[in-house]
Formats: sequence, C-alpha cells, structure tokens
Amino acid sequence: MTKDLHTPDNESLIEFPCDFKLKAMGKNSDSFIDIVFEITCKHAPNTPRENIQINNSKGGKFISVNVTFYATCIEQIHGVYGDLKKHPEVLMSL
Repeated sequence: MTKDLHTPDNESLIEFPCDFKLKAMGKNSDSFIDIVFEITCKHAPNTPRENIQINNSKGGKFISVNVTFYATCIEQIHGVYGDLKKHPEVLMSL
C-alpha cells in the first residue's frame, strides 16, 4: 500500500520541516523494533530512541512500531518507506 504524498501539481502535501510519524508492522520480536529504528536512523540520523512507540496485537503475535522523526524533505520519507518495504521482516508500513 503506497500513499501519494503529492498534489496533482506534484507539490508535497506535507509542509517541511516537520515531525513525521511512521508505522511499521511485523512479527513480535525485539529485533523487529531494532530493524525499524535502524532503517529510520539511516535516513534521519538524529532520531532519539525515545521516539519509538510499540503496540502489540491482541494475540501478541504481531507488533506495530511507531517512530516519530524530524523530516526535512519528501525524499527522506520516501527513503525510509522504500527501505522498510524492501525488508523481509516488515509486513506493512503506513
């Protein structure tokens, strides 16, 4: 699932710079949290670990990891989502 972050005139719907919150879902494990954080930090290196929020599924089998980072441009956001999409442990990202 890809969300278009541009208007028909190819202008960004997001005003930069801003705090941007992403969500990635996968199987419940400590390593999954680290994977999402490391991918985020690759594109937003000053993201503090305290910016992570974790929610478990009702059965506890899956986890959603939310990370808020300071985004400076749309390419940065596309980079994070592109890397999340490529990772085999990431089932979905929003």
